Amino acid sequence: MENERVISFDDHGCYFLTLETMDLTDVFVRPVYKQIIVHTLNHYITSKGLIVYGWCLMPNKLYIICQVQKNVSFKELRTAFMQFTTEKVMEAISNEPEERQQWLMGHFQKSHGFLGTQKKLEVWKRVKEMLSIDLARPEIMAEHLELIHNIPVQERIVRYASDFIYSSATDYETGREGLVKITRLGAVEQALDDIENRKSVFKTKFNRR
Repeated sequence: MENERVISFDDHGCYFLTLETMDLTDVFVRPVYKQIIVHTLNHYITSKGLIVYGWCLMPNKLYIICQVQKNVSFKELRTAFMQFTTEKVMEAISNEPEERQQWLMGHFQKSHGFLGTQKKLEVWKRVKEMLSIDLARPEIMAEHLELIHNIPVQERIVRYASDFIYSSATDYETGREGLVKITRLGAVEQALDDIENRKSVFKTKFNRR
């Protein structure tokens, strides 16, 4: 798969992928745009065969750990998701003030075809980060969940990962259902607990010095 860090692709494997907006445009800063992603993920989970283990939505990126059910094509579902969310984002942009409309359209309208004479609206770049997650090794998924859940903390948006509602951190850290209907695996939750226990031990040793 071009530009994707996957050597051999299994259409029903589990993957960690990053969707980035064109020009890394900060479009997911207002609730209306964030809810487009939330609603679409839930729709694809309940009706399209998508299985989501973890996610995090930042202003210009969507991080997601997922796979699809056996009767569904991962590639086709991913393409459909990107196209559908593009359409919904464009609908929302049409309600923006004219100046902001023009600014966003300038980032999302790209040239195609012979001599670049055709214009096409695209919210997402082509996927370039897509890593295979071995479900037989729950510690690997736990490490990636820990990574994406802590991005809002590193960006100083929130103090604690579970305070950021546009991710699955709430589901894993508090046990409460978050905005997206994720699938939690017992072995992965145990691996996350192990990570937290190691952190606690490290902090205790560090504070004793």
